[in-house]
Amino acid sequence: MFTNIYDECNDLRAREEPFVLATVVAYKSPQSAKPGSKAIIKADGTVVGWIGGGCVQPIVLREAKQALQTGNTKLLTISPDAARDDWEGVESYRMTCEGGGSLEIYLEPYLPKPQLLVVGRSPVAKTICQLGQLLDFKVIAADPQASSESFPDADLVLTDLSSVRTHINDDSFVVVATMGNGDEEGLLAVIGTRPRYLGLVASEEKSRALFEYARAKGATDENIAAIKCPAGVELGETLPEIALSIAAEIVRVRRTTPDEKPLPRSVATDPICGMTVDVENARYTSVVGDETIYFCCLRCKETFDHPQITQITQIGK
Repeated sequence: MFTNIYDECNDLRAREEPFVLATVVAYKSPQSAKPGSKAIIKADGTVVGWIGGGCVQPIVLREAKQALQTGNTKLLTISPDAARDDWEGVESYRMTCEGGGSLEIYLEPYLPKPQLLVVGRSPVAKTICQLGQLLDFKVIAADPQASSESFPDADLVLTDLSSVRTHINDDSFVVVATMGNGDEEGLLAVIGTRPRYLGLVASEEKSRALFEYARAKGATDENIAAIKCPAGVELGETLPEIALSIAAEIVRVRRTTPDEKPLPRSVATDPICGMTVDVENARYTSVVGDETIYFCCLRCKETFDHPQITQITQIGK
């Protein structure tokens, strides 16, 4: 049964699940995938659709996982022709499989909107939420007296501060903008979390008192050091300017690419055809002494294991 790729894309986006849409944009025969062929690669490596098998699929899987880490689009070329090493945004692989042909595949990652969680109901908090919506964040407003009417730009409104922590992850952006209304409760609701950005809207004198209160409640110096205070870049003094300065700082952090994490699997080179093989999922291996040799297919393994038989078979042809 064939799956409608676009319906699947819409379902994944509605569930906020990251995925990569791979589209074949050009080919040279013989290849089973043709221009317009598409596949979805999910974060767990599941593939929905078809953009080629054999040596093509492990390359696409590996590059798709990298795209989910960086969020960057990429064009893959898998061909016996010269690599495009001087092109930006292009990753070239040499096609060495017997199937032959060439493919160009465009990888487009779809990631959930980054989350902006704002604690407080001050004018600055409301303006930050408004700017967050304009900047394509998923906005969460948190305050015991908040409502969807008072925060029309929020995607979610939390009135129970004890639930705030469950909505914060490593990629969240968090701002405490209580500004005199529930400062202690607002700070305690988030302190100790490790979002990508954690800012507090407060003066130096006010923040000093709040941090001492947090220490008395068990917060560590490390917890407090993780808080950017005062939040925002040096921009202005009015309430709208303060909100804008915080939004600007958040955008700067958002657009700063974090250190790329190494892929969880290592790769090896097939000694027969030269293709890259994912060690973790390799189906064909041979052991020579203390070394494991990895192959892309059974034919390459047999050629390596029984080179004389392979040569005789080829001569007989």
